[in-house]
Amino acid sequence: MASPIAKLGPEILLEIFEWLSRHDNATLVPSILCCRKWRQLALSVLYSDVVLTHGRLARFVENRCTDHEIRSLTLRLDALRIDPNDPSGAKQAVEPKLEALRRLCPQITKTKLLSLSFVINLQYPFTASREIAAILHHLPASCESLEIDVRYGGVVHNLAADSQGAHLHLCDSIRAALPRLQHLRLRLPVICPAVFSAAEVLPGQAVRAPMLKTCIVNLSLRPPGPYLSQGVRATSCSDDTTRVPYIGQMDELPSALPSVVPALKAFARLNSENLERLWVLDVESRQQHPAARRHPWAAWVRRDFLSDASLPIPVANIGGQERDAWLARLPSPTTPGNTQDYLSFPDVLETLAEGSTWITTTSGARLPISMLREHQDTRRALTKAQFRKRSRLNCVLWRNEDVTGERLLPEGPGELTQRWDLNERMPSGWTRDDYVNSFMVRA
Repeated sequence: MASPIAKLGPEILLEIFEWLSRHDNATLVPSILCCRKWRQLALSVLYSDVVLTHGRLARFVENRCTDHEIRSLTLRLDALRIDPNDPSGAKQAVEPKLEALRRLCPQITKTKLLSLSFVINLQYPFTASREIAAILHHLPASCESLEIDVRYGGVVHNLAADSQGAHLHLCDSIRAALPRLQHLRLRLPVICPAVFSAAEVLPGQAVRAPMLKTCIVNLSLRPPGPYLSQGVRATSCSDDTTRVPYIGQMDELPSALPSVVPALKAFARLNSENLERLWVLDVESRQQHPAARRHPWAAWVRRDFLSDASLPIPVANIGGQERDAWLARLPSPTTPGNTQDYLSFPDVLETLAEGSTWITTTSGARLPISMLREHQDTRRALTKAQFRKRSRLNCVLWRNEDVTGERLLPEGPGELTQRWDLNERMPSGWTRDDYVNSFMVRA
């Protein structure tokens, strides 16, 4: 007697396989081996949105898995556990990963990718810039969405001093891909106007990107928490290897923002007909205002080059060791001028600060929101009301806003390049009970 599952149509089986793939492929792979009739359906799900980490990358290349129908590819290389004072050991650990990226280059041309994402967090000077540039050169014609998210998860000291050439100028390679793209997201430790303008044609001449709908440039290299004024933002491209921001760096480097603003303004004017979103996510930390009184607020700043305005997104950790108790006050996506508090992990809040333009699924795939499928789960933030139902945690800001009946944090819009004062406002007739961040009482 035939099993009841054998009577299921391919549409139902496909939904089952998609459900199995939500969190991990461990339950989906046996389905490929279980029944020959299921193989093609299961493979179409298994290789739809591929996530390659350190362990999977080499096997993927060796097995030439690019022969499958791949919709999106996420290359995620996190910082390795290496001794920062042992350059030879560091090279032995990192080089196989970079070699796998190099071997991927000729294979990737054969795919019909729609989206490609690099999430690289290797220690400096292992920038993977040459490998990324080579892959961009081999990008298939079908690829219309590109994300390059590079942060250095540390530094190998004895190699960093002799790292000339570690930074291939990625900006040129990205610019060459612009005309075909619909969605672009960048986070680079170093960036310059060459991404959006071609000096060899005419100084300051913006690049034409007729297909581009969304462009996000994130200058923030780590959550903008208190006391973190150094090493938190991207800087301008330079041959000076002492001016490369990495996690743990204590020297404050100049922001790349002033150098890219003119190029982005020209790019916005030239491509405004099709562009729906052109944002730079900047960062302001507490110590950027030395004369200001102390306060717990830092902020992402959303700089919108289409509306020529900026919006502050104050952010703070209200939960101490509870990493999912970061609070961000975000602009309402539906009601201009309104804000709403959300609480979650810093990276989830950062996604909201970027307008959820790109999304991380629970399986680790990075996708533009337009490619997200109904069955794909994402990590979500809690509203203030939802958080208060789950936790007893409170914060001084909420208490002070409740008793004064006023919103105390700065809200936009403001000028495009405005520097925001992140001090809590003191309403007329009120004062602090004791110290700067204490409860407010009637004066």
